[in-house]
Amino acid sequence: MPTESNTASVATVRGSASPCTALPTPRAKIEKTIEPILRKCVREFADYNKNEVSDADFNKHTEGMFRPDVRRVSLIISMAQSLLGGFLSGDGLEVGSGYGFLLFPMALLLPQFRWLAVDHPGRKYEHLEAFTKSFRDYNCQFVASDIVQEPLPFPDAHFVVVTFSEVLEHLPPERLNFVLCELARVVRPGGILIMSSPNQASLENRLRLLKGRSILAMPDELYGKGVFGHIRLYTTAEMESAVCKLGFLVERSITESNNSGYRGTPGSFRRRLYRLYERLEGMLPMLRGLGDTWYLAFRKNAS
Repeated sequence: MPTESNTASVATVRGSASPCTALPTPRAKIEKTIEPILRKCVREFADYNKNEVSDADFNKHTEGMFRPDVRRVSLIISMAQSLLGGFLSGDGLEVGSGYGFLLFPMALLLPQFRWLAVDHPGRKYEHLEAFTKSFRDYNCQFVASDIVQEPLPFPDAHFVVVTFSEVLEHLPPERLNFVLCELARVVRPGGILIMSSPNQASLENRLRLLKGRSILAMPDELYGKGVFGHIRLYTTAEMESAVCKLGFLVERSITESNNSGYRGTPGSFRRRLYRLYERLEGMLPMLRGLGDTWYLAFRKNAS
């Protein structure tokens, strides 16, 4: 379990700990390790073409941008290291891998697992040589599949750990049960499912609603057929209920705010205000549960 000293804004931590053979890597150390990986992924796979944007301009335009994902990825890795300490080997799967922000750090810091990734086949960067090379470098495998329409192309009870981070909010609600059942199907008994998603009950969302503003995007397809923006958000209680019905128990529940990197410009008053709130949230129990992102770790029943 990530210790409070290594977590600037961890809230609502609960659940039983599993036996571990080693302590998790300190979260601050994980963050230093993974930030260059995330930066490289955006530099090589996104629209910051090296031939059109200089390194100096890239660094300027992305200042502070990686902090939310660095925090998200480091927390999930901390959770995985804590809960998977007893597993010496096996297969791991990330569903909705995107640029590899979570996949490649997991492959680096949990090397005892063979990592596979699934993402929507409509992503243009999936055809880049740099994308393919990164999968080779990290010894990962990639499968293109529309998880909303197709069963996961893996056998039952195959994976020791499955991660499903920042994907739920993009799913058409009528397909949620199908996707959750597929995730449950491929996790082996005793294995771990780690999920994260924006918190419907966050303080920011409550304030937006009070102002008469929507917290969701219209269900318009983005980037190609079958890819949506944030069209449905969930609370931890909703997702705990849904997943536990599929034969899982909650091992960890953590809520955390770290989205200041997406708010305002570097050094702006708005960004400083969000950063201040993130610190307050970590200190005041009354604010816990109002964070912008929840993280849930489930263990599949052994029977």
